Amino acid sequence: MTRIFRFVLPLFFLGVGVVVFIQLKSSGPEDRPASPVERSWPVEAATVEFKELAPTVRLYGRIESPRESRLRAALAADVVSSSVLVGQAVKQGQSLIQLDDSDARLTLAQREADLAEIQAQIKSENNRHATDMASLRQDEQLLALAQTSLDRAMKLAETQSGSQANVDSALEAVARQTLALTIRQNTIEDHPARLAQLRARLKRAEAMRDQATQNLERTQITAPFDGRVTEVHVSPGDRTHPGEPLVSLFDMDYTEVRAQIPNRYLTKLRNSLRQKDRIRASTTMDGVDVPLTLVRLAGKIESGDGGVDGFFQLPPDHPALELGRTLAILVTLPAEEGVFALPVTAVYGADAAYRIKDSRLERVRLQRVGEYRNGEWGSWSLFRSDDLKPGDVILTGQLPNAVEGLRVEVVESRN
Repeated sequence: MTRIFRFVLPLFFLGVGVVVFIQLKSSGPEDRPASPVERSWPVEAATVEFKELAPTVRLYGRIESPRESRLRAALAADVVSSSVLVGQAVKQGQSLIQLDDSDARLTLAQREADLAEIQAQIKSENNRHATDMASLRQDEQLLALAQTSLDRAMKLAETQSGSQANVDSALEAVARQTLALTIRQNTIEDHPARLAQLRARLKRAEAMRDQATQNLERTQITAPFDGRVTEVHVSPGDRTHPGEPLVSLFDMDYTEVRAQIPNRYLTKLRNSLRQKDRIRASTTMDGVDVPLTLVRLAGKIESGDGGVDGFFQLPPDHPALELGRTLAILVTLPAEEGVFALPVTAVYGADAAYRIKDSRLERVRLQRVGEYRNGEWGSWSLFRSDDLKPGDVILTGQLPNAVEGLRVEVVESRN
């Protein structure tokens, strides 16, 4: 009996467990398959509006001056004093560097003495010529008298009233007086040549005197215009030699911004300059917007450059400038028809955007025309597209998972 009980009892418990499991399973909730729900991404969008708008292009330029001067020494001299510092504004004619002028003063004194000597020689030559002219008449009279004496002596000799010795003496007197008259005439004839030589020496002496005066003036280095000092190359006690730089400065009234313009914009800008249309631009200096105007294009393209340098004029009341300062320039190009503006965040890749149609994304192609200033520098651009028409809605935000057919929901418009 005990053995039967030991065998039946486990079977009983097993049956009870099976019955309880079946009862629990039949009373549980029924499993139903879950249907998938597609997610809709919230996005920003803008509506396409074709307009006539002026594109802009951002350039980077440097401040330059066509009147940047490097003052150099004209003679060898010691630097006595320097009265300017780098960055200092100077006025035209203001003394900048003083060189030792003792040697220049000595040279000038010598040149003035040479000039005075030649002037005295010219005066002496003129007096001599006047004396020769007066003596010429006397020599002619003396020659006439000697000739008369000779004629008389010869007549007396023919009548044997006079001797041959008297004739010879008269002939000697005529010959001597003729020689004196010839010398006097030659001296008078040479007067213009001697005077011309003296006058040439006078001009040479005057030129050397003027050069010495100029060298004396060059010992004081002055500002050639109102400007600003960019570099001082010497200090008191230095020895300068001809051609060595002393001070560098630029004219603050002749400053401009030089920037390279890409080749794709050159045709429009060149045509505008040819038609004398004003090409406006702007930059920011020290937090202040400064208007600029394109005035000319460079006549030479340097090797390796991808465009032509343009020169932008600053307004007369521009802030203080430093040569070499780099500026960002926004140039306004001639207006384009049939373009629309979009923020740069709407562009995917180089030339694509997503149109929102029936709450889904469609990829479209764009053709970039230029930047467009819409409140911020470079935040918007102008485009053309054959795939878009007025009223189309374009995705303006950057979605990392943006793909064709993605479901989106417009929550904000940036128009």
